[in-house]
This record gives sequence, C-alpha cells and structure tokens, in this order.
Amino acid sequence: MRKVIFLIVSMLTLGTITMAQNISGYVVDNEKTPIMAANVYFISRPHNGTVSNIDGRFSIPFTNDRDTLLVSFIGYEDKRIPSVELKKDSDNTIILNINPMILDEVVISGATPISEQFSTEKLSSLDIYMNPVSQADPLKAIINMPASTNSDESANPSLRGSASDRSRVIYNGVPIYRPVRASSLNNVGFFSIFNPEMIDIQTVYPSNPPLVTGNASGGIVDINTIKKIDKNAYQLSAGIGNLGFSVSQKIKGKSTFIQAYGNWQNSFLLKNINDKSLPDMKSYDTKDVGINFRYTFSDKMYFNSYNYYMNERYDGTSAMLAYQGKLNSSGLRYFSVNNLAVFSKIGMFSFNYGYNYEKKDVLFGNNIMDSKDYSHYASINYKTDIVRSLSFQTGITFDNQNTKVDNEVPLYYYAMNEDSPTYKQDSLVSNYILEPYLYLNWDVSDRVSMSVGARTNIPIKDQKQYLSMQYSLKYVPADNHSIIFSAGQYHNYTQPDYYNLKYRLLSSRQVSLDYLFEKNHTKIQSAIYYKREKGEQAIDFYYTIDKTQTFGFELSISHTFWKYLTVSLSNSTIKQDVNVGNSNYKGGYNFAYFLKPSVTYTNPKLFSIGLIYIGRPGSYILNYPVNSSQWNSDANAYEPTYGELEEYQLGTYNRLDLSMSKYMSFRNWSLTLYLSINNLLNTKNETNAVYYSKDYSDTYKKYHTLRTFYFGCVFAF
Repeated sequence: MRKVIFLIVSMLTLGTITMAQNISGYVVDNEKTPIMAANVYFISRPHNGTVSNIDGRFSIPFTNDRDTLLVSFIGYEDKRIPSVELKKDSDNTIILNINPMILDEVVISGATPISEQFSTEKLSSLDIYMNPVSQADPLKAIINMPASTNSDESANPSLRGSASDRSRVIYNGVPIYRPVRASSLNNVGFFSIFNPEMIDIQTVYPSNPPLVTGNASGGIVDINTIKKIDKNAYQLSAGIGNLGFSVSQKIKGKSTFIQAYGNWQNSFLLKNINDKSLPDMKSYDTKDVGINFRYTFSDKMYFNSYNYYMNERYDGTSAMLAYQGKLNSSGLRYFSVNNLAVFSKIGMFSFNYGYNYEKKDVLFGNNIMDSKDYSHYASINYKTDIVRSLSFQTGITFDNQNTKVDNEVPLYYYAMNEDSPTYKQDSLVSNYILEPYLYLNWDVSDRVSMSVGARTNIPIKDQKQYLSMQYSLKYVPADNHSIIFSAGQYHNYTQPDYYNLKYRLLSSRQVSLDYLFEKNHTKIQSAIYYKREKGEQAIDFYYTIDKTQTFGFELSISHTFWKYLTVSLSNSTIKQDVNVGNSNYKGGYNFAYFLKPSVTYTNPKLFSIGLIYIGRPGSYILNYPVNSSQWNSDANAYEPTYGELEEYQLGTYNRLDLSMSKYMSFRNWSLTLYLSINNLLNTKNETNAVYYSKDYSDTYKKYHTLRTFYFGCVFAF
C-alpha cells in the first residue's frame, strides 16, 4: 500500500504545465452592469473555464500568449481577446454587446430563471471539480456549504436542518426523486446520478424554495445543463473503482449538440485496497449511461432531452434491531427529462416532461422486497416582462407518482431470521399533484428587488386543499454587499418507503435572512433562519414526528492568499426540537456547532491539494430502550419489551478528507491524476441507529466508512 501511495504522490508532483498565473477581471454590459454567469474560458481548454459571479467578476488560470480568451453570455455577442492583450497584473474589464439579431429583450429575460437572484449559492461544473470534498459529484459539492446539514455521509441534500425528503433536486425544470445511487453503500455508493460534464449552473436555495417549483418544503438544488459547446471534446477516466468515458459532439453550430457518458463502477480493486474500512461491503457493481441532446430550431426555439439508465447490484451485510445478516440488492433505473422552449414578442413559453422508472429487489433475512416506482411529470410555463423592471411567470404542473410492492415481510417486526414467519405485502399506492402557480419579480431600483409567489393544489381524490405563499426581498446596500430576506409557507408530499407505504402531506413555515459580501479574493456569508415544520414524518416503524422547530445561524469566511492558497471556515449553530406524541425532544439536527474548515492550494505549475474537516457533536436519536426480552417460539426470535421513548446522543463526529490532483497539458490533450483519502485520521463515527445483541441483553455500535483510498486519472482530448 505504501508503494502505491508513494507512486501516486510522485506522479502528482511531476510534470509541468504552461499556465503561470491567473487572469482576472469583470464582465459587464454597455451600461457597466455586471453580467452574472457569463462563460469565460481559453479556446485551448474549453472545459477548464469558469463563470462570472454576481458582481461579474471572474478569475481563470492563464495558458499562453498564443491562446485566445472567449467570453460569452446568451443574448450577447461573443467577445474574443488574444492572450497578449490581457492584463496580467491588474483586472480586465470585458464589455459584452447585446446581439439584437439573436434575442430581443423579452428573450433575454426569458432565458434567466425568474427566481435566480434570490438564491444563495451557484456552482459551475468547474466549481464542482475544484471542490475538495465533492469527488466530482454535483450533490456532494454542496456538503461543505454552511447551509448543508447532512449528517449521514449521503449525497442526499439536507438543507438547514430539514430532512432530505423535504428538499428537492430539480433537473432542467423536472424534479428527480431519490437522486442517489447505491444508497446501501456507506460513502462509496453515496453518489448522485448526475455528471458534472453536462452541468452549466447548479443553483442552491437552502430554504424558502421558489414557488416556480412545487412539492418542496425544505430547500431546492436546481441543476441546468449546458446550452452550447464550442468544440468537440472526448474524455476517458479510470480509477480503482471505475471506468468511464464522456463525449461532447457538435452537430450544427454551437447550440445543437449531443453529449454522452458511461460509467462502470466495480468494487474488486477498491475492496482489496480498503478491505478493513468497508467491513459490511462484499461487492458492488454499477453501470450507468447518460445522453443529453439539444437541438436549436432557430433563435426562438430549442428542444433538450436528457436520458439516463442505470443497473446496479450490491452484496454485503447489514443489521437492524437484534438481527444481523446478509443484504443483497439489485436494481435498474431509467428516467427522461425533456424541455421545449419557445420565445416570442409576448414572452417565453416552456414545456417540461419527465418520466421515471425504478425497479428494486432486496433480500435481507426473511425480508423479500420487490418494488417498482414509476412517475410522470409535466408542466406548462409562461414568462414575460410586464414592463422592463417587472417580470411575471405562471404555469401549471402535474406530478403523478406510483409505487407498487410485492413483498414478503416479517409477521413479527422484530423477527427477521430467515426461518421466521412472514406475510405477503402486495399493494399499489399513487399520488397526483396538480398545482397552478404565480410568481412576480419586481426590480424596484438598481439596489432593491422583490418577489412574491403563490402555488395551490387542485385536490384529487381525498387530498387536502393547501396554499403555498412566499415573499422575498433583495437589497444591495453597497457594491459587493447583498442582503436577502425571505419568508413563506410551503407544502410537499413524502416519498413512500418500506415501512410507510403512503404519501404523507408535510408543511413548513420559514423565514430567513442571508448576507453576502464578495470582493476580490474574499467572500463572507452569514444567515439566520427559523423553520416550523409540520406533518407526519415517520421514522422507520418506531415513532412519528408531528412537529419540528428549527432555529439556525450560519457564518462562512473564505479568502485566497497569494493567488493559490484558499482558506475557508464555516460554522452552523442549530437548535432543533421535535414533537412526538405531545412531548418535546431534541431533534436529529440539534448541533451546538457544525464546523467545516478547509484549505485548498491550487498552483498550476505544481499541483492542487485540498484538506477539509467536518466536526460536530453527535446526533440526537430517539429510541425506545429495551427493558427485557423473552423467547417467542412462534416468531423464532426474542421479543423485546420496551420502556418510554427517550433521546440518546451519539458520539462526537469528526472527519478529515484529503484530495490531491495534478493537471498536465500536452498540445491537444491533457491528463489529470488524482488521489483522495477519505477519513484520513480513521475516526470511528457512529451511524444513526441503535443495534442489539440477539437477546437484547446488550447494544453495540456500527460506524460510517473508515479511512479509504481512491485514486485514478482522466484523459481528455
């Protein structure tokens, strides 16, 4: 093992690349108004570019004097600047001119999400790759944000103390439920089903989700695929756990293209290298393919289609209550996201359609679970500018979800031995969500913007009538400063699971105040928020949380020293109470501190290295203690006798991750080598459950993934 690590580190420190320093500056329009999310890159490396921030600022590694910097944004003429004309010792101001032959004012405003300015974080594909904790995964890239309160090492977004089932991932306007693959694996399989190569911008709303999207009462992660490519690109990747490829191919111009990727994950090498750190995993095998096709009919119409297929298998062991045994699972998944947008003089019309199919087979003790999930989503949206500073969007969405199970489950919930009795569970549950909505955005002045939104449901079958509303205000008191105030009431339905085959209606009331300062190499964020969440949120078969009250404060400071060294520190303090059966307890996200400091060194002449630490008190879990047990011959298991529900705090959580990479460029191709060591200090962090011996006479602990090594390379040409 030492020889392998030494070899990888040696490779990372070898070689040179031609980049010597960064080029920085601002992207503005003719009126000197900053342009956010403009694409900035050197023509020789289109996939290693960046995007301008909310102030129009950008910074990008310099290549060579023979290159050309290209700056583009939809609705504006592209700007090409020879490298020799760029300032290397001061900021460059790049002015983009509106292209009236491509888009008029209505089209320009229609291309930008109406709620975008009220988000708190935006990530490009480059930001995802450069994130020291992301492992090139779009959803894991948000884990080191102060707003992320993920406590189970999953890629499932948990935002500001809300359960992951309250938040939603939106992909090109369509909600993607269960966005994590191989969720039975600890960390190794805790990846999302999205590829950063296809992502243009990922926008995060940690609370007060915009009501242009429904079925969310926590937060929103809004992912949009790229709108154009400037050159064909091909990529091969290999690591100790995967083989993959990606292709970007122009078909007609820059805006009609096809992208495809494939990935094969297998545990053979990973398990052999990290065997002691993955004691519950025997093997896994996952194959997935994604294809994104975009066709631009004209300057006024485009169609985009993204299709994804995955097949996975996992073998290992698991534990529940007093039973520990083999866990075997397999599954396949297919979903399709399709978008059609039409621009006209009276506004923009968009049509979104999504289809999802999942099949899962799980064998655990005497549990034989066979489930099928399939859903349809459709929306019709219209957006226009009533006047120049007043935008209006309306539409209607239809979300149909279905879950069918054909299971054999324990007759006695505590008796999971293979020869314990079972009963048949064969049922189909469905949900239909039909919601019209309105959203209005008013730019009161250059420094003040406000929005209001409303969304209601048209009850189908036995559904309750509800109304969601929100108000947001953005104030820019001075350059580089912004304040966002948001408040609202929201509703969503839970996803059914093995224990709760039911769609439950949840609601929340929220208020938040976010502050952002960003100038040159310094970024400061802070937030204070309050949430009151209601609804029957079941936790396995133990208990049901009726109400949750969360109050939180966030602070994050980041600064870049000497161009290459970025130091950041973020902390969240959360006070959370839950109500179960008219009694109050500490919630699972009740943390006096949630520290996430990181240090990243990115020197194009040498290598990149990132170190991130996550530390917090142990999670609080609610548990019925077992007072005694007796053998039940009918169940072929010990039957526990429980005491009163009580709160129990796990041990302190500490984790330190290290990532290293080396980028090397050789004319028309490049090679990136990378190494990551997760849980560098090999800390034992408890999982969020209580486990018992066979007769309930004792308890034992299980832990998240211990120290694991992962390394590989990416070849691009």
